[in-house]
Amino acid sequence: MTGDKPQLGWSRSLLFASGDFACNLYWQSITFYLLFFYTDTLGLSAAVAGLITMLASVWDGIAGLAIGVAADRRSARAFVRWNAVPLALAFVLIYLPVPLPGAWLAGFALIAHMLFRTLYVAVNVPYAALTVRIAPDSASRSRIAGLRMILGASAALIVALGTQACIGAAPRIGYAIAAIGFGVIGTILLLVVGGMRGTAPAGPVEPVPFRFKDVMAAIAGNRAFAMVNLGICGAVASMAVLTRAIPYYFKYEVGDAAAGSTALAAMSVAGVVAIPLWMACAARFGNRAQWLISAGLATIALIGLLLLRPTAPLPAQALFVLYQAGGQGLFFGFWALIPDVVEHGGRPGAPRMDVLLFAIAALLQKVTMGVAVAIFGGLLSLAGYAARAVQPPNVLSALALLTAALPLAAMLVAAGAMLRFPPLSGRAR
Repeated sequence: MTGDKPQLGWSRSLLFASGDFACNLYWQSITFYLLFFYTDTLGLSAAVAGLITMLASVWDGIAGLAIGVAADRRSARAFVRWNAVPLALAFVLIYLPVPLPGAWLAGFALIAHMLFRTLYVAVNVPYAALTVRIAPDSASRSRIAGLRMILGASAALIVALGTQACIGAAPRIGYAIAAIGFGVIGTILLLVVGGMRGTAPAGPVEPVPFRFKDVMAAIAGNRAFAMVNLGICGAVASMAVLTRAIPYYFKYEVGDAAAGSTALAAMSVAGVVAIPLWMACAARFGNRAQWLISAGLATIALIGLLLLRPTAPLPAQALFVLYQAGGQGLFFGFWALIPDVVEHGGRPGAPRMDVLLFAIAALLQKVTMGVAVAIFGGLLSLAGYAARAVQPPNVLSALALLTAALPLAAMLVAAGAMLRFPPLSGRAR
């Protein structure tokens, strides 16, 4: 009997998508500000800060695999509920301006970051995998993907404005104050979402021993899984470098640090506005075409940034906003495609490992993000960057080049992968 199952309307879709708003309060904060907090508040070098981010990202992905195995054998909803409060506490911990010297400071930052990432993945991977059970068909999943992206971009706007307000009022502890506020909101939403029941038909769940050959069987021959993950990894690398470069670019190249937060806020608004357009584009032309159009728009913005190298706030902000409008389309495309890729992209008869496949996708993205940020931090240090100092012309030139060229190369990978994306048997386009 299915009559007692709640139907998936717009209200339930919005409620479920609010979990992405909660997760993005955390994720957008560390994306926008954590590297900059490490260098310009804690005083770590850009290379050390990038290395910490890379190690924590790799750990995040590995932990996600363990979470995927455990959640597939137990309850994804329970993982979301159990870890909501500890996640908020760990989030505040990473922004504490602890007065520790040298290696002790770096060690504290690494341990706190790894703890936060462990708890984040224990919430986010099961939440993402719940889409397969919450949404019964491709249309519902695309709608949820769009709502998630809109709410995620809205969270980014709140993070950009809220964090800037807090650090303006209390420069050294402002990040921690903002983290407390975001943590309270995120915890409430995650507890609500973790209590939602699924609407998609689900067969009986039988806890089975984890076997590596079963994992290989689940992804063998699934070219769609390989291509969509290669594509999103390119997008992740591009976005990871660009968003972390923005505070540095505006503070040192433009000479207006506050304009950097304004750019991040405007980018968040652009994401909210762009997602409905990408939803309509995907509905009209298909997800593959929508992905390529989005990548093309982001590429145009990066070429403009590379060639023009704007030093006035408004032109720089305009190019970053244009990039965000295009880049968000790739993330929408990924979340619209991945549930069907998991469900329909593999070989007939292959074992179902929904959460684990989402965890593998998360692992690939987190490792990619960590490596990209480490490369950015390492090259910035190699160029001679010194925090809170006037940067010489060669450092400014390197900063401008890193801000545009690295994201451009990664975006071209993202576009190329989608050219190889195959049709799926369970959906029309």
